[in-house]
Amino acid sequence: MYMKNIQDTEDAVHNAFLKAIETRKQFESENHEKAWLIRVASNICKNMLKAACRKNEPLNDNIPDSNISNEAKELLSELSKLPDKLKIPVYLFYYDGYSSEEIGQMLHISSSAVRTRLQKAREQLRNVLGDERSVE
Repeated sequence: MYMKNIQDTEDAVHNAFLKAIETRKQFESENHEKAWLIRVASNICKNMLKAACRKNEPLNDNIPDSNISNEAKELLSELSKLPDKLKIPVYLFYYDGYSSEEIGQMLHISSSAVRTRLQKAREQLRNVLGDERSVE
């Protein structure tokens, strides 16, 4: 969602796993390790975007053309424009299948704050995409 193209996404994932190998961190559980990797990958993506911005080199802004509908592409495009505090819970909840409690633990916020952010994101997407489409 951050990088919007396969090449930069692969670079970010590669860097996240390198960071995991370099730190040799011991995790309490597989879920804790996954949450840590998501956070590290998110930070790497943000750093890559900042570096590209400083160099005035915009990253390729295409969403993969795989087998997704135009409606789904539009939703992904609008989702990527949301602020991180709304985008990340949406991604973790709908794409990765985490519960609001698990997301709250990852982001160090309450589960009710996660649900509020999910609701705000749905409202913003509904406003942009139109009321006739269901975002839920």
